[in-house]
Amino acid sequence: MPPKPASKGAKKAASKAKAARAGEKKRKRRRRESYAIYIYKVLKQVHPDTGISSKAMSIMNSFVNDIFERIAAESS
Repeated sequence: MPPKPASKGAKKAASKAKAARAGEKKRKRRRRESYAIYIYKVLKQVHPDTGISSKAMSIMNSFVNDIFERIAAESS
């Protein structure tokens, strides 16, 4: 029985590995601060079977940032 030809996924992975070795440096991703993980954890405590969309998470993150700024401004 003749050997099977390599799949497309294997070929793509091999070509990406060669490109990485060719001296290209990976760009560092900038750290983005967000309350998303904390909002998600509280949501799961209150409603374990409910999810949240990325747009709703963005709105909640803006809400928390706004409240934080208001409290900080009032305390100073």
